[in-house]
Amino acid sequence: MRYLDTITFVKKTASHYDPDLGQDVEGESKETSVLCHVVTPSMTKSALVIGDLKTTDVIVHLKQPFSDAFDYALINNTRYTLELSKTVNRRQILTLKGGNANGSNT
Repeated sequence: MRYLDTITFVKKTASHYDPDLGQDVEGESKETSVLCHVVTPSMTKSALVIGDLKTTDVIVHLKQPFSDAFDYALINNTRYTLELSKTVNRRQILTLKGGNANGSNT
């Protein structure tokens, strides 16, 4: 299996009060990009594995498990949320939900 795709895991920090500025400041985003293999399941496999016919869900294979917490993931500038995570041998498989059919952000 070739790991040619890139997934970016995004973790946002909470907003907080900055006494030097005298105001609330927005939290920052920490982004971590790793190589992966992205699979878009067929309708038959989507119904079998995911339980419905949504074709916007993707299955991501990671060579090394990603253990850090994250709020959402970006693949080709499309936002996905974690649905399921499994570790098989030393590899991690993520089922991500979100995005939409035309590929724009949600």
